[in-house]
Amino acid sequence: MRPAPDLAHQIETCLFISGGEGSGKVLYEFLPDPSMSLVFRSSSAMSRVVLLGPATRTYCAEVDGSSDYLCLRFRPGQAPRIADAHPAELVDSYMEIDKIRGETVASLADRLHFLPDAASRKRLMEDLVRGALPLVRDERCRQAAALLESHGGDLHVTELADELGLHVRSVERLFLNQLGLPPKRLNRLIRFRHLIASFRSGGFENLADLAHACGYADQSHMIREFGELTGRLPGEKGAHKVRRVTGEASGRVLNRG
Repeated sequence: MRPAPDLAHQIETCLFISGGEGSGKVLYEFLPDPSMSLVFRSSSAMSRVVLLGPATRTYCAEVDGSSDYLCLRFRPGQAPRIADAHPAELVDSYMEIDKIRGETVASLADRLHFLPDAASRKRLMEDLVRGALPLVRDERCRQAAALLESHGGDLHVTELADELGLHVRSVERLFLNQLGLPPKRLNRLIRFRHLIASFRSGGFENLADLAHACGYADQSHMIREFGELTGRLPGEKGAHKVRRVTGEASGRVLNRG
């Protein structure tokens, strides 16, 4: 679902998954992601809210088929301050949220339960983050992250520094202090997500054209970076999709339950 127009600069997308009773728990492997996500899970047995940080590599997480999931996926660097945490603490990690702007998770679950549909629940979650202070406090850093995203990760750090009127080293320090990620790494992750979106939309005759459109130097560069981030080859079937894990997880398990 698309976010409300006034939140489109902050929220990239809203996802809703409706569970069926007794479906069981399944482990999935997720792809690297430059964004933070607020994930609300509810079932007849429990409710839980997690703030998921940027993922610099693939990770595994458990999905309970008997639960409903509502997720707000924020644009890079634009997450609201709904947790007492520094963004660097959330890189390749997550945080349990007990309250959102003073409201307990249990109270929020009760309100969501009586709403008639996913769209109504989305609006309630948007109201909770609307007007919240930004998690990244420095406006220059938020502006820089937005610039990287608007260029699809195809923006050199020197160009970014020129746009901000700062020296390259100042931009690097700003990103590390505010985001916990150097600008080159965030740029790499944004470019990768642009690549994944291009894979899904199609319209490219070959990998060379895809690499060029997504800002890679050439096809070899794209293949090498795709492999480093995912352990997969971009041409293999389903390489750009979330995968169900059968057997033991080969990668990092970020969250269960």
